Amino acid sequence: MANEASRGPLAGIKVLEITQMVAGPLAGTMLADLGASVVKVEGLKGDPFRNVKPQHKGMCSHFFAVNRHKRSIALDLKSEEGRAVAQSLAAECDVMLVNARPAALQRLALNYEQLKLRNPGLIYVMITGFGPDGPYADRPAFDQVIQPLTGAMALQGPEGPPMPLRSMFVDKYAASTAVSAVNAALFHRERNGGEGQLISVPLMKSFAFFSLVDNLHNLCFIEGDERTPVINITRPFRTADGMFMGHIQTDEQFAAISRVLDAEHLLEDDRFSNPIRRVQNYEALWHELEKGALKFTSMELEEIAVREGLPVGKVNTVEEFLADPQARHLKCVREYDTEDYGPVRVAAHPVDYSHSPATVGGVAPRIGQHSDQILREIGIHEEQINAMRASGVIC
Repeated sequence: MANEASRGPLAGIKVLEITQMVAGPLAGTMLADLGASVVKVEGLKGDPFRNVKPQHKGMCSHFFAVNRHKRSIALDLKSEEGRAVAQSLAAECDVMLVNARPAALQRLALNYEQLKLRNPGLIYVMITGFGPDGPYADRPAFDQVIQPLTGAMALQGPEGPPMPLRSMFVDKYAASTAVSAVNAALFHRERNGGEGQLISVPLMKSFAFFSLVDNLHNLCFIEGDERTPVINITRPFRTADGMFMGHIQTDEQFAAISRVLDAEHLLEDDRFSNPIRRVQNYEALWHELEKGALKFTSMELEEIAVREGLPVGKVNTVEEFLADPQARHLKCVREYDTEDYGPVRVAAHPVDYSHSPATVGGVAPRIGQHSDQILREIGIHEEQINAMRASGVIC
């Protein structure tokens, strides 16, 4: 496996990725952003995420976003020769990412117990829906399965029908969790004589943390009997030409927004007399505040909010966010040119490092684009490569 030159904190780390769709590939891309050299093993038909639209010159934008920086080798893992190649790659890598079900990995002899015999320093990250065992272990899982199961949808619609979080939060948070775990395991390996380990990242468990860390408040104290209703505490409100949203917590903030929106009569309204009462009557509160907000354009209200230190902000479209001056200052989104696809735009790595910066760039590979190169690196000669292609082991 090539060790591509990099100045990132994971420069020199080799990652083998046998994953598809979102969580596993995004984890691989985040590690690549940090300097790791990532090889993606795909089946001969490629990652199914390649087939999602929109497409440009044969490349899916979603696939591109979660597979930048990588090299691809396309293998028939059902063949003995294809499995042998994958096992040889695993013997040389530092980190292996997988998201197949445990039983399938065992059948392919690509499970941790077998691979660690050749590579005891291997950090093996298994991303699954429900973990390696237990009553749900063999169930398929997608974002749309985990969200309702963990109670997240009920929390989004406490006063009406359950509502999903309209993004792949489950997969994306699992990817971030996996990257954090890899870095912790690399640190452990460095301090413990090169010892590798098995890491399990169930979508269910990682998203439960994401969703419940602030939503177990009524269940935290097992012997406690005080309960607060689960309600929305804010709602969008209109300006003369757009929408704003925010949260008024303190009495000082309430007094300030009431004053600037010409609604000081609300300060004498018992429904809004303290933070708890304002939360309980949030719908009425924002209905009243909106009457004043409608007198201002969004730009005017934003200037007032900044001047008064009010925690409210404009509701943007994605396109508007791209033009936001702070988003541009932080470089939340990167644009760069590619030879095959022209200019592209991708979300930037979320962390800034002063001495070992992450790198956002590169392109997602075509199916099997680097098969020959990767095979040569593990000592397979040209004649054998040609025979493997002719027999359908690689493409």
